[in-house]
Amino acid sequence: MSIRKNGFWRGLVLGTACAAFATLGLAEAALAKDTVRVRIAEYSTNTGDFFIEMADRFNASQEDIEVVIEHLPWPEMQQQLITDISAGTAPDISHMATRWMAGFAKDGALAPIEGLMSEEFTDSFVPTFLDLQKLDGHTWGLPIAASARGLFYNKALFERAGVEGPPATWGDALAAAKKVSALGDDIYGIGMQGTGLDTEGYWFYSLWTHGGDIFNADGKSGFASPEAVAATQTYIDLIEAGVTQPGVLGSNREDLQNLFSAGKLGMVLSGPWLNTQLADEAPDLAYGISQIPTETAAATYGVTDTISILAGSEVKESAMKFLEYMFNDENRLAFGKLEGFVPVLKSMSKEPFFTDNPKMSVFLEMSPVAKFAPLVPHWEEMAEALKSSLAAAYGGDSAPADALKGAADKMNSLLNE
Repeated sequence: MSIRKNGFWRGLVLGTACAAFATLGLAEAALAKDTVRVRIAEYSTNTGDFFIEMADRFNASQEDIEVVIEHLPWPEMQQQLITDISAGTAPDISHMATRWMAGFAKDGALAPIEGLMSEEFTDSFVPTFLDLQKLDGHTWGLPIAASARGLFYNKALFERAGVEGPPATWGDALAAAKKVSALGDDIYGIGMQGTGLDTEGYWFYSLWTHGGDIFNADGKSGFASPEAVAATQTYIDLIEAGVTQPGVLGSNREDLQNLFSAGKLGMVLSGPWLNTQLADEAPDLAYGISQIPTETAAATYGVTDTISILAGSEVKESAMKFLEYMFNDENRLAFGKLEGFVPVLKSMSKEPFFTDNPKMSVFLEMSPVAKFAPLVPHWEEMAEALKSSLAAAYGGDSAPADALKGAADKMNSLLNE
């Protein structure tokens, strides 16, 4: 009896010990996983959930990687990343505007990723968009989103106002806007952005189609060139004619898009993501999309956003593994349908969703004349100076040439740092 009893207790102790070691082993295995923190900016109310669900699928296929998604509104992204880098609490992967990338790379905050990318993966991208992620011989990120910009116009308002088709020139746009504005006190001919994200981008439409550029031939700022002054005057003419929405200096991109969605705006300059908003909020709105009105040249604003691995990450290879998953065909097609951006992968450029849909294909057709913001350090400071100058000109506080000279001087000073 005692032998059996002692054997029972010995077995119980050994079994308990084995179970404890097994549990410890599982815990150690769990702790051994690479946790990859990924911060995503919100393009829409669906963006966060989309990437969380993607991460869940990825995590289910992995034994040694756990991806955790964080998502923030766009206006908070840059400052939060700066704060976290300074505090040593930055994520492993972060979404950012490509125009921020040069500054972060120069400060040593980003990891070059060309050594982490296979040749096949590298070759899967549309070269134009991947090349925008390169600086000083390194690739600092991947193009998570890309867009061109076009002129959205309300077909019903145009018909009521007797406007035949979209305007080809800025003079045509002013004439059309006057007719649409005459339809009623709560109807406005054309939207004009005066504040917030991409205010400078709204001005680039006019700058580039007037034949101007961000840099002059001598490499100095083109913000105060004769073409830039003329481009600014074109916008002032729209404001002074009373054909824009009231309160231009307080209107951001979302305000204009909401007015267009509500059927109160004849024209607005925007990107393909507006298609998604209109499908959700105004499915019965009849609208068309055309090229940006011209003065002396055809042009559109091309934009990419970037997703980068941070220099401080200790799990760079695992981070790249998730990026490769993020950029597979299935995920990229779903993302394109959700957010309405143009393809950054060669394979997606042939998808019927993009090629057979006239409200998407028009942006692909404009890509040959797309121009981009420069990848230079201090670009955000330059853009802020330009926004202040434009506000002074739009508000009538300063002549366009005088206001733009201030922005050009600030840009040239920053270029010399």
